[in-house]
This record gives sequence, structure tokens and C-alpha cells, in this order.
Amino acid sequence: MANAPLRGCPTCGTRVADAKGLGLRDYRWLAPHLPGHVAPSDVDSVLETHGHFLVMEYKPDGVMLPQGQRIMLRRLVKGPKSVEVWVVRGEDPEGVEVSRLDAHGDFQDTAVISTEQLARHAAQWFDVHNAGGVVT
Repeated sequence: MANAPLRGCPTCGTRVADAKGLGLRDYRWLAPHLPGHVAPSDVDSVLETHGHFLVMEYKPDGVMLPQGQRIMLRRLVKGPKSVEVWVVRGEDPEGVEVSRLDAHGDFQDTAVISTEQLARHAAQWFDVHNAGGVVT
């Protein structure tokens, strides 16, 4: 199943719900707000120096990149049209702190919102940037 949500660590098998200290996140709450088979993706490692970025994605032997992740990474290699960074703090679905990071590294528009509201904001971002286009 190419777009299956991450339910556990692909290396050690630890369930996402039991992996608070491992940095795994369960984004199933976002999927109902996005169209079709659009789903969030993660990358395993990002290394930066002087504005140059190296993204590493780890897969166990024999595991292919899901099609959606392949598309995302291919477009990242070509050069993004824009990048927004939202820093989310907290684990409580009823209230997480969200800040937008600006080009100076300063936090802007900080608010405490539910993950439901965060999902709606992400869906609005998607709609604006998708502009009615087909997701491919």
C-alpha cells in the first residue's frame, strides 16, 4: 500500500504511539482534509551548509519509494517554487503551538490551535498552491 500511514518504525517496528522519544509522528489526522490520495511525507535526514541541502531518505533493502514520495523528492531536486516552514510544538491534539519561520529565522504568527485547525490550515495552503491543478 503506497500511501499507507506510518504506523511504526520501519527499522525497529516500534509503534508510532509508543515512540514519543524517537521523533516519529502519526499524520493520519491530516489526511481527511486533503484531496484524493494526497498525504504528507517525511524525510529522514536533512544536512545543510551555506544554503546547500542534502536530503537522505532511508528504506530497508527491497522497499521501494512510494510514488507520492518519489514525486515530492523529484520536485525538490528540481528546485522548489517556494518553501514554508511551520514549527509545531506539543503533542496535545486540542492545542499545539504553531509558528511560521521567516527567512531571518524568526518565529511569526505564533498561535495555539488544535490539530484539526492545523489540518485545515494545511489544506488551505495546499489549495492555494495547487490552484485547481491535478496532483501528479
